[in-house]
Order: sequence, then C-alpha cells, then structure tokens
Amino acid sequence: MIRKHAFCFVVASVLSGGASAPAPSIRPHYDIALRKAVAFEGEANAKMSLSDRMARWKVPGVSVAIIDDCRIVETRGFGIAGSNGQAVRAQTVFQAASVTKPVAAFAALRLVDKGVLSLDDDVNRRLRAWQIPNSPLLAGHPVTLRGILSHSAGLIPGGYGGYQQGAPIPTLLQTLNGVEPARPKPVEVAYVPGTEWRYAGGGYLVAQLLMTEQTHKSFDMLMRDEVFAPIGMKQSGFEAPDRWNAASGHVANGSEVPGGWHVYPELAAASLWSTAPDLARFGVAAMKAARHESGALLSPAIADLMTTAQIGPRSLGFVVGGEGQGRRFGHDGTNEGYNSSLILYPATCQGAAILTNSDNAKPLIAELLRGIADVYGWPDSMATPVFARVGLTSALSERFLGTYAFTDISGVNPFRIIPGEAGEDLIFDRGDGHREPLYVTTDGLVGPDSGIIIKAVSTGKGPASTIIYARIGGNGGAKADRVPDAGITVP
Repeated sequence: MIRKHAFCFVVASVLSGGASAPAPSIRPHYDIALRKAVAFEGEANAKMSLSDRMARWKVPGVSVAIIDDCRIVETRGFGIAGSNGQAVRAQTVFQAASVTKPVAAFAALRLVDKGVLSLDDDVNRRLRAWQIPNSPLLAGHPVTLRGILSHSAGLIPGGYGGYQQGAPIPTLLQTLNGVEPARPKPVEVAYVPGTEWRYAGGGYLVAQLLMTEQTHKSFDMLMRDEVFAPIGMKQSGFEAPDRWNAASGHVANGSEVPGGWHVYPELAAASLWSTAPDLARFGVAAMKAARHESGALLSPAIADLMTTAQIGPRSLGFVVGGEGQGRRFGHDGTNEGYNSSLILYPATCQGAAILTNSDNAKPLIAELLRGIADVYGWPDSMATPVFARVGLTSALSERFLGTYAFTDISGVNPFRIIPGEAGEDLIFDRGDGHREPLYVTTDGLVGPDSGIIIKAVSTGKGPASTIIYARIGGNGGAKADRVPDAGITVP
C-alpha cells in the first residue's frame, strides 16, 4: 500500500560550519569552503578548495547555480568542458542524467492538473501502442501513474547505460520490449505494485509513452510546452548539443568518453541536456508550487503530492527528506561520464543545481553542497559526522583485505580492499581508476573522502566472507561477498 512517510537523518556527533547567510553585498566564496564527508576526532573542521578537490577526484568541469530567497543569485563555471579546452561557463550544457526524471514528472503532473492524465487509473487502459505485460502480480494491483512517478509501480529495469555514438539506437517501443537494437531489458512487472519502491527508469518510459499518446505530441514538444517554455529553460532539450557548447563526459580515470558522450534514447528517464541555471529555474518553479505561491505552475493539491513522500523517500518525481525548515526535495543523476544534483528547500526557497562531467563527481558534489550550505546558511547544515579512529591490526587486515562482488547490485564490477600507502590504513580500489583511503574506526572501515562505511557481517576471526558497503546519510547498504582475488597479500 502506498503510504506517506517523512524521514530525517540524526547524527550524534557532528561538525558544521553553521555560517549565517552572507550579506547581499558580499560575494560568497563557497568554492573555498568545501567539507569532507567524514572527520576524525581531534581534527579541525578543515575547509577545502573546489579546485583542489576537482584535481583529487579527476573532475574536469563543474557548473553551479545557487538559489536564495527564490532567486538565482549566482551562476559559475569551473574547469574545462573537455578535450576542446573550452572553459565551463554558466551556458555550458551537460547531460542532466536522472535529474531528467523530476522534470518529466513535473510535466506529467501538469497534465494531471489539466485532466489529461489520472494518477490512479490503470495505465494499460490508456496505452495503445504498447501494454505492460500481463502478470499474476497485477491482480487487484494495476500499474498507475502515481506508482510510476514514485518508483513503486512494480516495474523494472532500474536504469539504462546509454549507447556509444554511431551504434544503432532503439526506438521507445523497442526499448520497452527489450528487442534489438535495445539491450535485452524489457519493461515488465517484478513485484506487486504499491508494496515497495524500487528505482525504475523503465517506469518513466511507460509514463513517456502515456504522455505522448494522450497529448498527441512528441515528447520534446510536450516538454517544451509544459515545462521549458513556461519556466524559461531556453537551453534545455533532448537533442544532442553543439559540441563547442557541451561538456564531454569523463570516466573515473579522467579520460574522455569516446565520442564525448553516450546517447540515451530513454528520454523521460535520462536524456535531458541542460545547464545549471536552467535546472535552477526549474527548481525555483517547483519550490513556488510547493509554497502555493500565486501563479505557480501546479495546483496546491498536486504540488503537495510532488513534495510528499508516497513510499519510502519517494514523492511524485522527487526524493524528499528532512523536517521543518530543513524539509527538502530534489534528485541526483548519473550517466556515463556525468553526475548531477538538484536540491531544494521550499521553506526558505533556497537550493542549488550542480552539473559535472565525470563519473567520479558524486563525492565532489556532496563536498560542494556542504560548502554552499555553510556559506548560504541553509536550514540543513549537512553536518559532518565525527568518528574515532582505532589502530590497524594484522587481524583486521586479514579480515578485510580481498576482492568483493555485490550480491544485490547488477552491472557493477568487483572492488578490492588493498593495503594502504603512507599514513593510510587500507585502500578502497574500485578498479576503474577510483581509489580512496580507508581508516579503521569503532564503526568499521570509513572512507573520509566519499563517506563510505564498510563492516563485516560475520563475527569471529579470519577473512570476512560477506561485508556491508554503505554511505553516510544513505539508505541502508549493499551486501558484497568475498570472491577470488588477484594477489592481495596481508602485511
């Protein structure tokens, strides 16, 4: 059953900048105020520069737009767009990746407001060119638009990897059916709709088909009419941009994605090209709707659904969290070579849109958001947890060193925990160029850069057969089993 649920993160011991909002005449310097995900007892609350952290994470370019008091108060670009050597500017376009989903959901909710779509009808009654395959799981539990937008419709698959440039590109119907040239991942029912939530990009493709069939418009025209034009998102769309104005994607080792980027034909799920200022404009429009302001693009009732968790942390199109003034909604995105984030605080009408051109940028984005929160006095200080370090022993080395494969996450290569270098206990090695130090704490192995926490599942001595991989502030964790490794030795 769909349920409303609010949640917050509680940290017992924290470091926070606690800075109040700067005076309007003072230019904020959030780019020298970044904070790590984790601090250790006895350390100062050190601030870091964005340029240094971009170098550490091998992130070539970052674009930022900041919202304060319902206005976009600052837009800045950092680094370079790619091998063309162009500097990132506010007008540089990036793949927004899954930040596409809340933008597409906003359009769907506009159509619900107009009576074109229904949140709770069986979508199969409206779909014409394609139908959700019949399943015993659907008995008494139809797939609805409400379920699709909140990732609780019972549908899979979760995500899409895109296609290299020059490769055959499937149509929407080929993708829905999972037939060539689409990869064999058809959209189908995997669990009883409404009983839980599982991230499902495939569901958003069903919404895309439903929206286009009911409006008799192409998806890009529909999005232009319902979102881009009313909001003023003049540099957003689904067509590949001019390379001179586009940021090329980069993989974790810093090299450019062949051809600059992958092609994502899954429009409503992952295909939006945009700029940070355009996404911030969308954020302002979404917050004005959430605040029930006059002239907002959604009715108050629909806006409340957009910002209220339907199941788990998922609302209709967004991820929601926090409480009181710190109540927030937003979304993150990851495509091959890109990471993005949109975060919004409707009570104070503050937020930020961040676009990057690197697989490695997730922890950098989190560090940057902490700096912005400090400088602009966001209601959520994005506190940095403090951990107590303990010494590395040979027994702990024996317990954790090795190669591990996730048991419940598909499509992810094994990772290794290897001996540390000078001043490091151990190292987390993802195998794609991403490496970061791990330190032994009373809570497990902690990576202060990205905030990962690794714990052994089994008690006792000897190598752990299963570990839990989680992140600070994340939901739960993922199990990984030990697998044969390649020559890792215990010191």
